[in-house]
Amino acid sequence: MSLHETPVDRARRTRERAEELGRAADRTTDPEHRQRLREKALRLLREEPAADSRPS
Repeated sequence: MSLHETPVDRARRTRERAEELGRAADRTTDPEHRQRLREKALRLLREEPAADSRPS
């Protein structure tokens, strides 16, 4: 993580990671693994506040 990372950068990386997890879930054939990947993606999105809602 960069010391100069902005909230916008952090939010973008979090969204990208959640999208990667969603794509991985689409590819997997194991239903339990698919569910765990989807839950992880949703948890990432819920835990990361929106970049524009952070104080400047």
